[in-house]
Amino acid sequence: MRPLKILKFVVIVLLLSFMAFIAFRIMMTSDRSTLKEICATEKARLAYTADRDEAFLTTDIPDDMSADGYFTAYSVSFCPAGQELQITVRYNDSLPEKYLPGSDPEKYYFVLKDKDGNLVSKATVVAEKERYFYNHFRLAFDGVVLSEDSELYLFLCSDDGDVPYPADHTKGLLIVHPSVKFDKRKLTSTEKALFENAD
Repeated sequence: MRPLKILKFVVIVLLLSFMAFIAFRIMMTSDRSTLKEICATEKARLAYTADRDEAFLTTDIPDDMSADGYFTAYSVSFCPAGQELQITVRYNDSLPEKYLPGSDPEKYYFVLKDKDGNLVSKATVVAEKERYFYNHFRLAFDGVVLSEDSELYLFLCSDDGDVPYPADHTKGLLIVHPSVKFDKRKLTSTEKALFENAD
């Protein structure tokens, strides 16, 4: 094989490898399949038993990533009868070292605040999973009451380490807003099985 053909072949292989890598990264970044199901918490189970497919609402998050890029959120479900809001969040493995150096991920927690900065609810982690280089958490917020004027923001919090977070200027991730309406959430077969087989 001539040197020119060899060089051409190598360039093509490198180009295709680079394109495949980019496509894989895009796929990982846009993946919203991990922990997307509603978790069968006690309040969710009671609501499902009473109201079945009418028990849960859902909405699209106006911005699926926090303003500083620290975390992403998706798959909102709200149970009006149980006053419980569930949502899945994820953050990159590099967060504790690159953006919150010295912090302990085991001590991270999430809170919901209203538009005036008042605490609405602190999350309980009801499921977690690592996939690729992301940490996923299914969160349940108790005591959430929504109205047409509700405006709620999600915050990642870290009280330890050299960089306490959030700072005074940190913007939370907008989860609920008057301009974004809730619709009935159609349960998947997986979710129905979780509720029906729950103890």
